[in-house]
Amino acid sequence: MAWLLAPAAQALDVALLLSSHQTPAYRTFAAELAAATAGGAHHILPAGDLDAGIDTAMLAHADLIVAAGAPALAAAARRGRPVLGVFVSRAQFDAVRSQAPEAALSAIVLDQPAARHLALARAVLPEARRIGLLFGPDSAAQARLFAELASADNPAVTLQPVSDPSELQAVLERTLKAHDALLVLPDEWVSGPAAARAVLLTSYRYRRPVLAYSRAYVEAGALAAVYSSSGDVARDVADWLAQAPAPQQTLPPVRAPRYFSVAINQRVACALNVDAPNEAAVLDAIRLEERR
Repeated sequence: MAWLLAPAAQALDVALLLSSHQTPAYRTFAAELAAATAGGAHHILPAGDLDAGIDTAMLAHADLIVAAGAPALAAAARRGRPVLGVFVSRAQFDAVRSQAPEAALSAIVLDQPAARHLALARAVLPEARRIGLLFGPDSAAQARLFAELASADNPAVTLQPVSDPSELQAVLERTLKAHDALLVLPDEWVSGPAAARAVLLTSYRYRRPVLAYSRAYVEAGALAAVYSSSGDVARDVADWLAQAPAPQQTLPPVRAPRYFSVAINQRVACALNVDAPNEAAVLDAIRLEERR
């Protein structure tokens, strides 16, 4: 993982590789990263995307490649340069790592810490005592982290595995009957497009709120989510780059995002008779907990 950098006074050439120029989140990230690093020591250089084409010469000579999205991370891992992945889950990063074990790879993953999810639950649903956590194979490792946070201050989280997509509806109904709320993690089997529709429709029928991991999920009908926006990710990368120029610098360890946002669907809150605070208040509550 170690990679030599020039002395602190010399700028780094940072090649930015996108999985697709058609994805708004990636385009916004590129613009936000350029703005956040403007006037700094390093050069952010667009290296193309997998749709329109890659600037192979730029990638070959970059001091660092920032790869947005799993496809870009997989492509960058074969270039022989240090790579920092963004807009990838831990499961996606691990899959790329398994295919390129010798590559200098790291990532700021999208997966929010378990404690942050529980802080969201306490802020939005203070009366909830039992939360069912729906997970599949892609989110199994993350789901297990919730068991380590059992305490008097946290609602009881019951892990509800989905071993096959055909089991989703039965597990979902059983979980909703026995819990005050449902928490879903990024996983194709439990929160992909088809699964998300089943989760939201069934939870609404049982009048149980869903806590999720993206603004899109909230706009589709979940009560609330904690997630990292394109601007949050850009700020995270910019902060690390600002501290990066030092001899014998190493890539950061794979880690969760430091910056995050919250989304709350007040229409869903009203329909479920939930007195949910506004987004700013919830964000402040979670940040206060993390500073303690």
